[in-house]
Amino acid sequence: MRKLLFLNRLALICNILFIVCLIFQRIQDIKLNQDLIGLIVILGWLCSFLLSVIVNIWAVILLLKKSEIDVPIWLVVTNLLFFIIEFIHHFILS
Repeated sequence: MRKLLFLNRLALICNILFIVCLIFQRIQDIKLNQDLIGLIVILGWLCSFLLSVIVNIWAVILLLKKSEIDVPIWLVVTNLLFFIIEFIHHFILS
């Protein structure tokens, strides 16, 4: 279960970077290193959605098996909310 906790934490970081990418999309005058912006975009746009899918499917499987999840409930709910926002942004609004 430590892997699930690690992936949830990593997904939270990538989901926060997703919000940063949305901000970058609205603000054009960003004076940052292009390598840093590239890393933020890759983690925010691509990895956040993939990790959210993996984490949420894993959590649903554990819930269906009625096994214990050692991840804080706030982290699971936050990642689920970010997944819904990302799904709406990537597939409905685009």
